[in-house]
Amino acid sequence: MVDFYKLDKIIVAGNTYETPADRFYVIKKVGTDAASDVKLVIDGVETGPFYRDIAPLHKTSDNLLGPLDLGDLYYVVPPNKTFYVDGPSGAKVRIIGLIGVLAPGEALPGDYARRYTEQGKHYLTYLEDTYSKATDEAWSANEEQEVISLTPRTIETYILNNVVMASLSGGTFSEGQFAVRFYKDGKPLDILTTEAGHKGIDILSMPRPPAYNTEMEPFSLKDRPIEIPGDHTLSIKVINVSGSDLSPASGSAWSVKVTAIVEYIMKG
Repeated sequence: MVDFYKLDKIIVAGNTYETPADRFYVIKKVGTDAASDVKLVIDGVETGPFYRDIAPLHKTSDNLLGPLDLGDLYYVVPPNKTFYVDGPSGAKVRIIGLIGVLAPGEALPGDYARRYTEQGKHYLTYLEDTYSKATDEAWSANEEQEVISLTPRTIETYILNNVVMASLSGGTFSEGQFAVRFYKDGKPLDILTTEAGHKGIDILSMPRPPAYNTEMEPFSLKDRPIEIPGDHTLSIKVINVSGSDLSPASGSAWSVKVTAIVEYIMKG
């Protein structure tokens, strides 16, 4: 019968690690200090990319997300397998989970073996992009601009079932002025007119990242996922819902960034 110990280690890009013959890792959370993408490569297979904004090393007052919880999409490193961090030189990655200890002759349990075989094709990743206006250009009332557009390949599926974050810079704004809207194949997943309130989800309710001095509760689609199969199109847009044109600070430009943590599945 497998015995389990606690796993909580820092591994560093540039090194290659190997599990012992009688031990395996179940990595349930990951975090990093890297400002650009890192990936765990396990037995030569790449897993999902992440960076410090969506998966910081620690939960702090500046980023309350903490290490990224992989949920059912955890990573498994079987006995006698190498693994390393693919990312910027010296980048640190925190791996949190379980160390499994096998008795002599005992095999990797079935659930973990199955996850190991699929983890290079089914994992958490993220979508992120930015839209910026010109310097000193106003954002017109009711003007809607696309920030993210995604059309997966036929063999791919993306599921938005996790945290979605948005940030806007360039000027002063408040609740009820800018909102985020989701579209699938051109259909808004939202109200169509303003009789029931403003369109979209207020951008200040989608903190990027959640923090003590802004909004501590991350916005999530866990309870209402958006699934985008192959050859269908996701669009995430930002709209000025204030009813008036909104100008940036003098000499500045409105710039909005949207980040969505998503489940990725590749068939075959």
